[in-house]
Amino acid sequence: MAQNIVALYTPSLNFQDGGARNQFVNQIAKVLSDKTGQSWEGKAFARSSDFESSRSTIDVAVLDADYFSSKSQGLQAVAMLSADGSNKRPLKLIARKGKSDKLYDYRDHKIALSFGSAYANSFLTASALGHEINANEYFSSLDEAKDIHTAINAVEMGNADLTIAFDGYDSGFTTIYTSPAVGLPVIAINTSKVSDTTLNTIKPVLQNLAVKTSFITGSTTYDASAANTYQNIAKSKKPASLSYQPAEPENIKFKTSNLSLPSGQSGLPLNPRLIRFTPSVSSLDGQLERRL
Repeated sequence: MAQNIVALYTPSLNFQDGGARNQFVNQIAKVLSDKTGQSWEGKAFARSSDFESSRSTIDVAVLDADYFSSKSQGLQAVAMLSADGSNKRPLKLIARKGKSDKLYDYRDHKIALSFGSAYANSFLTASALGHEINANEYFSSLDEAKDIHTAINAVEMGNADLTIAFDGYDSGFTTIYTSPAVGLPVIAINTSKVSDTTLNTIKPVLQNLAVKTSFITGSTTYDASAANTYQNIAKSKKPASLSYQPAEPENIKFKTSNLSLPSGQSGLPLNPRLIRFTPSVSSLDGQLERRL
């Protein structure tokens, strides 16, 4: 009997080791085999390069939603993993237990990232930092880890100060920030391999999987708005707001080229270009009122 392959590449899900990752995808393969009468094999991938090199041989792929959003060519989404029926879950920025829970205490600290590495800088800038400062300027470094298990270990061992992980992986850590809910991994078929007949057979099975790992409890139908949430946040722009930056009143401006100072042999030499005129608060208020 022809062997069909279901592949797993989900660095955002915390598996203790490769054996646990294989066990999870093999659960999915067994359900497909039992429900369809076809022969299915599970393959788990720890690196995106390995997944991409085997992509043409894969019939069904389970991928992180943000990875699918950026690498969906040739794939058709049909389902999503779920947590108690929900296809979204918040992310948490976490540090070691007992550390500060204030984001400003982590300026120039190191963060280890696995989730959404392609958009991680933009996501943190938009979501956690409110577009006020770029994440790669706020943190000393954004280091890519191969998966969330590696990133969490880096925080535990002191090799990184922070990581960002799904709500549910934060037990024993200090939570710095909780993001809006973002999409859980997507289940997609390889359109070049899966016929319409096979798709009609496996689609309802993929949408009703009874598989579990950590907080994952099964699967549900595909929701593009949920799957694209992480990417949409990363691509969001800072909302327009009224600027209240002080304006220099016109009546106190002067040209330094026309400024003359008395010369003398005593005292400190003065450079006119270093002179600063400080207006009164009342004059600034009046100028602001006119400008606004």
